[in-house]
Amino acid sequence: MKNLSQCLFLMLSLPILFLAAAAGWRVDVFQLEGPGGKLIFQSPVSVGHRFTTRYIHSVELTPVEDEYKVAGGLLWTWEERVRSTNAGLPFDKPRYGRFIDTGEWMIFQGGRMSWKEYYYRIGNNRIGRNQVMLEPFGRRNFFELFAGERLIVRIQKMPLISARFYRADILENAPMGVPPIEGGSR
Repeated sequence: MKNLSQCLFLMLSLPILFLAAAAGWRVDVFQLEGPGGKLIFQSPVSVGHRFTTRYIHSVELTPVEDEYKVAGGLLWTWEERVRSTNAGLPFDKPRYGRFIDTGEWMIFQGGRMSWKEYYYRIGNNRIGRNQVMLEPFGRRNFFELFAGERLIVRIQKMPLISARFYRADILENAPMGVPPIEGGSR
């Protein structure tokens, strides 16, 4: 009878113990924050989660893509893709990275730069034409949603219970359809 009561006690306490462990289990959370600290989007992410920004360089008028990955509670610069190396764009491989020329893109990988957060300025349909590629939403036209705004891209650690999807409808319904950007000189 004593073993039965101990077993019953254990079975009843397991859900409580699980919830207590989940409350303290910290996960990486990707956030987009707008002007005035307004939370635009939030989602728990796994290690290696990819986030890519794309814009038209203001002088070269060629596309630039910056790809970031989440690891260790930080956004790491994974690679930058450019079609020109003029007007302040990269021209040499990073010290801790490599350079790849595909003919269409010049790719700079590595460099060991990371941030907990960074500012992302959004242009408009004339300057910048900023787009964001965020899994699983695909490429979205942020220049149509947040023209002229400064967004904060952030990775935070928070308990699993607090980490939830927030306002995913903004990205699901965000405009798409800007054709692939052509051109660029070397």
